[in-house]
Amino acid sequence: MYMKRLFISLLILTLFLSGCGSKTSSKLQKAQFSNTAKNDSKNIDTPHINQHIPQLITYNGDHVSVWVNQFLFVENGDLKESYNGDKSYIKLSYAKDNVIKTIDLTSYALKYDLFNGIDYITASPSGRYIVLEFSQDVPISVIVDTDTNKSNILWYDESKKESMMRISFNPNNEDEFAFLPSAEINGPNGSHFLKLYEIKTHKINTLGEISEKDVTMQNSLIQWDRNAINVISLDKSKVFTFAY
Repeated sequence: MYMKRLFISLLILTLFLSGCGSKTSSKLQKAQFSNTAKNDSKNIDTPHINQHIPQLITYNGDHVSVWVNQFLFVENGDLKESYNGDKSYIKLSYAKDNVIKTIDLTSYALKYDLFNGIDYITASPSGRYIVLEFSQDVPISVIVDTDTNKSNILWYDESKKESMMRISFNPNNEDEFAFLPSAEINGPNGSHFLKLYEIKTHKINTLGEISEKDVTMQNSLIQWDRNAINVISLDKSKVFTFAY
C-alpha cells in the first residue's frame, strides 16, 4: 500500500513539474491551486490566455488523486475554442487503484462559455465520484463517475441554469452530499437554503435556511459533523449548523 501511494505521489509530482513548472499558491478546502499564467501585455480585446485561472489544480484524497490541466483562450470576455492553431482545453486526470484515466471536460466550458475554468475539486469518501466546480457568474458543477469514466452536470434547475454548488459528501454515505443552489435566493436579505442530494434516487431534501446575505455560495464551505452539517464562511466568522 505504501509503495502504491508513493508511486502515485511521484507520478503527480512529475506531471506537475514537467507540465506546468508553476508555483504553489493558496488552498481551498482540499483543492490546491497552482497558477502558471504570466502577465500578458496584449489588449484584452484580442485573443489571449486567461491569466486569472489556475492552469493546474490538484486534489489528493485517501482513495483517489486528481489533477486538472486547463488552458483557455478568451476574447472580449468570451471563451474561444482555438487561436493561432492552439486549442482551449480542460482535461481531468485521476489515479485510482494504480490506473490513470483522463476525461476531456472542454465541451462544458465551450457550451456554457465558462471562460474562468475550474477552481474547486472534491471527491466522495471512496473516490468513486469526483466533483469539479466551474467558476462563473452563473457557475456549474460537473460530477465524474470513476467507475464508468463518464461525466454530467449536477443541475438543480436545468431550465434556469442553476447548478448544485459547494458540494460536500457525507463521509458515511458514498451516494449523498450537501450543497447550496447556485442561484436560489429568497427574501430581502438574500437568504438561501442548504440541501441534501441522493445520487441514486435524485432526491433533494431541504435542511434549512441561511438568512445571512454575507454568507453566500461563493464565500462559504460545507463541513459534516457526526450529527450535523455546518455552513462556514471562508473567514470562519460565521457558522450555521443544521441537524440531519
